Amino acid sequence: MDQTTLSLLTGLISGTITAVVTYFATYAKARLDLTVAYSKELHEARLTQYKDLWKQLKPLARYSLERPTTPSIVKATSEGMRDWYVDRGGIYLSRASRGPYFDLKAAMQEIIDDPQLLANADAPLDRRRLASLQKHGSVLREALSNDIGSRRGPFV
Repeated sequence: MDQTTLSLLTGLISGTITAVVTYFATYAKARLDLTVAYSKELHEARLTQYKDLWKQLKPLARYSLERPTTPSIVKATSEGMRDWYVDRGGIYLSRASRGPYFDLKAAMQEIIDDPQLLANADAPLDRRRLASLQKHGSVLREALSNDIGSRRGPFV
């Protein structure tokens, strides 16, 4: 093989390798940029929606309750959470937050479905039931804050 052909072949191979590497590097960067943009938009949407859900959990706060928690308050809170889930925010719940959300809803539903409690819907819940709701609410709030990273230090 003469020198010219060898140089041409070397240049062709080098050019091909460079093109392939450039293609994959550009593709990887474009995917990374899209992933970062998606993550940022999802974080911002979750932050907005989770703030609304957080406020709805106020009647289940462990400290400084505004008024005693009753079955009627549990029912109203559960209905508000249902509306939030279906109308606005349920689509943003992460897998880690879905479990605590539905665990709380199940605990609330037990109270709503209890005919004895429903007969006296404005009587304060007993300590055991209230503590259970508060625990479920706390677990949900923790999962929500973990989703948006509000209790972690800054990344940079």
